[in-house]
Amino acid sequence: MNPQLSLDFDEPSYPRFDQLLGNSNAELIYFLQQEHDQFIYIWGEKGAGKSHILQAWVGQAVQAGHRAVYIDASKTSLSDNLVARAEYVAIDQIEKLRPKEQTVLFNLFNTFRNSRQGHLLLASDFHSSKLNLREDLRTRVAYCLAYEVQPLSRPEKIQALYHLAKTRQITIDSRIYAYLHDHWRQDMSSLLSMFNDLIAYSVTMGKPLTLHLVKQLLKQQDNHD
Repeated sequence: MNPQLSLDFDEPSYPRFDQLLGNSNAELIYFLQQEHDQFIYIWGEKGAGKSHILQAWVGQAVQAGHRAVYIDASKTSLSDNLVARAEYVAIDQIEKLRPKEQTVLFNLFNTFRNSRQGHLLLASDFHSSKLNLREDLRTRVAYCLAYEVQPLSRPEKIQALYHLAKTRQITIDSRIYAYLHDHWRQDMSSLLSMFNDLIAYSVTMGKPLTLHLVKQLLKQQDNHD
């Protein structure tokens, strides 16, 4: 993100499940909210909202007073120390785990299973049968409750942005939602991140978030990419 737009805003560290509107993934969200299963694996195309789901799940656990951690395997190295005391562990892009990290995840599976405590939520772009992981770990993943995450439709994404503004009690020109969707990256994480930055910029600079201002800021962002 453009550092000129990445401003602090009074918002929880993790997104919430109520920002995930639409019906396609309602059953998955219900299971995650109710904590029915100890091990869950989700997969689906890039931009479908998997990272958002994992982060919301961790945020829910933190708010409930549990020790929880979110790990993006493409950015953070999975280690024993990182998950040593965690009760809820969400690992994104598990297909990118290196051999030593795969050992950590395999051991974590066994620890949680043997103790019957702890929860794992794993995500990848691929079905478990296509994961390039060590065989014993891939077998563990295959035993997880599995869901394919369906991307939100255009109206559902726009409604999610509207809902985010509404929960913050911010009134925004309705044209902004559609414009942001059609002129920015269309995966849900990117849309929500940019929308947060736009609102933060508006509040910090004391300027109303108009369609004209959004056009200017997105053009500025494109010039820095």
